[in-house]
Amino acid sequence: MSAHRRLTWRTDPAGPTYRLGRTFPPGPACATVLLAGPGSVSVLDGDGRDDLLLARLTDRLVASGAQVLQCDMPARDRRAPATEADRDARAARLAGLLDAHRHLLAGPLTLIGFSLGGHALLRLLCTGTPPRAERVVLVGTVIEEDAFVTSRVDTLDLVYGGHDLVGYLADEHDATLPPAVFEPLLYADWSARRLIGPRPLGVRVHVLAGLGHTLHPCGPGPARDPLTTLAALAGAAT
Repeated sequence: MSAHRRLTWRTDPAGPTYRLGRTFPPGPACATVLLAGPGSVSVLDGDGRDDLLLARLTDRLVASGAQVLQCDMPARDRRAPATEADRDARAARLAGLLDAHRHLLAGPLTLIGFSLGGHALLRLLCTGTPPRAERVVLVGTVIEEDAFVTSRVDTLDLVYGGHDLVGYLADEHDATLPPAVFEPLLYADWSARRLIGPRPLGVRVHVLAGLGHTLHPCGPGPARDPLTTLAALAGAAT
């Protein structure tokens, strides 16, 4: 199935211009999927490793009849940890993306966010934006504090790579203590329990063998195909 793409330009209140993108099938779309990339992705047509995964996922979703929404994100220093300002800036862009296409939304709405993009989406959902999403998929999103989701969400899935280890300093004032390192089977559970709302969310957890933080193959052994899993969670035919 061939895909069509339409870009429109917007300007941030601070001044920078950026693009909103909609990729859609030739016929009427049966669903809408918003993709929010990780902190390594700033432009929606980049050619990095994470950009390629997003592009392949877009192709898979459009082939199933969905339309896909994406936008350029504010560039950030990839060598430094993400800040609250990074999350706020991305959340604002994503809110603008949904608002700009509100008259074009078709079928069930799915939100998929990777890492920092997942945190930005979660920030929106905690403010009730959008009011409803049939499906939410957060990839590599570790949730350390309670998040009260006020949007109505029918299904919420947390997806982690099996080799995505998370480390914490045992004591920031004592450098002699080794860091504590957690596997996803442990931190996935505490992340799921920190997602709360006015109604039960029914959070599901998926750990994909052989994959890293943004679902690229790493480490020894066979690796799961992330595209098949993500497409299925988005409700697309695989």
